[in-house]
Amino acid sequence: MKIINLSLILNFSIMTNKVYKIQKVIAEIIYLFLIFFFCYTAVNKLVKLDSFKNNLIKTTLFSKDLADVFSVVIIALEVFIILILMFCKKKGLLIFGFTMLIFTLYISLLRFKGLYEVCGCGGVLNGLKYQYHLLINVVLTIGSLYSFYIFNIIDDEK
Repeated sequence: MKIINLSLILNFSIMTNKVYKIQKVIAEIIYLFLIFFFCYTAVNKLVKLDSFKNNLIKTTLFSKDLADVFSVVIIALEVFIILILMFCKKKGLLIFGFTMLIFTLYISLLRFKGLYEVCGCGGVLNGLKYQYHLLINVVLTIGSLYSFYIFNIIDDEK
């Protein structure tokens, strides 16, 4: 009887370890995708800076001068977050999630005020309708928080 219980405990431990390894691989893939995503959007905004500024001005929340400043600040923020993600994974994931939450609140405010036309993030995202933009932001936010949880909480338990 004790041998069977020990066998069940060992099997459960092995299964739990396999599940954890799979979770960690998924978290790592998400983590790498988040870095790629911000690199992609930052470079695209930088290459098409005038278009990005115009999208900010179209919202009517920003004057031309403020759009000039904010466009550079947003790109710099994205690059800064990329660096944090690369060198401080756990903090970077948390900051990424918080930033995506802020971006989500921003587009939701635009939508609420009737100022959201299409996504101005650039690249393949440019021109997205609100529903798709919101969905992408929510998925990215949840993905970053999931990865943070796996790398921070579960890693500490192991």
